[in-house]
Amino acid sequence: MIGLVRKDLYCLKKGLKTFLMVSIGVIVLSVLFILSARYGNVAKGIEEMKIENNMGEKEFYAFYQGFIWCVLVLPMAFLGIIAECFKEDKKAGFSRPLCSLPLSDGKIVGSRYISALLLAAIGMAASLLAGFFVSLVSDAFPLQKMLGYILCLNGAMLAYTGLQMFLTYAFGAEKADLIQCVPLIILLMLCIYLFQGKISNVTEAEINAYMTGMINDISNFMVEKCGLVFLAAIGCMALSFLGSWMLFRKRKGVI
Repeated sequence: MIGLVRKDLYCLKKGLKTFLMVSIGVIVLSVLFILSARYGNVAKGIEEMKIENNMGEKEFYAFYQGFIWCVLVLPMAFLGIIAECFKEDKKAGFSRPLCSLPLSDGKIVGSRYISALLLAAIGMAASLLAGFFVSLVSDAFPLQKMLGYILCLNGAMLAYTGLQMFLTYAFGAEKADLIQCVPLIILLMLCIYLFQGKISNVTEAEINAYMTGMINDISNFMVEKCGLVFLAAIGCMALSFLGSWMLFRKRKGVI
């Protein structure tokens, strides 16, 4: 079982190098941005943008939070490269030899989920480090708030990956790329539909107020419910594993 996890990590060798570079870049850039936003050129640009776009302190703070979320989620988003393991196994024709190994179905499927959890842990560690440095240089983002953001974002990535892995076991590795894209496209279309109904025939000030309120509500939810979200994500991964295990037993050598 440990050998299968090592094999997965070897398949992801190139992706892990990119992940390491991105993680280091996120940590450095997040700190530099915060410092520049307080003392440097970004601070000057911020004041100009606030004047030109009639943005108040609340509106700009909401924008600031959105930027922090984007920074924190980048290392954790690399969890999606677990799909490469399915594609590499399919390309190498490893599915049938895999089933001949003296391992139970649960251990074979479980090794892939352990690989995913390892990637999630590495990504979360990088985000925690970035969040820690941000909390040191910004009073607006204390460590407790950063931890809430990270737990929620990591939970969302775990739930998405659990769905992705289950669907890959259900429909095969050849559809892995499509499986990765479809949920994101559906989510994007849903957001566009909801926003169109909210921001049509309204003024710029009303749009800013709506966006500010929405971001603040999301921020409060992430901080207050981060533990429940993360536990729910772990539950989703557990259900995904059970479903994938059952599918693997029925479709040995096909996935």
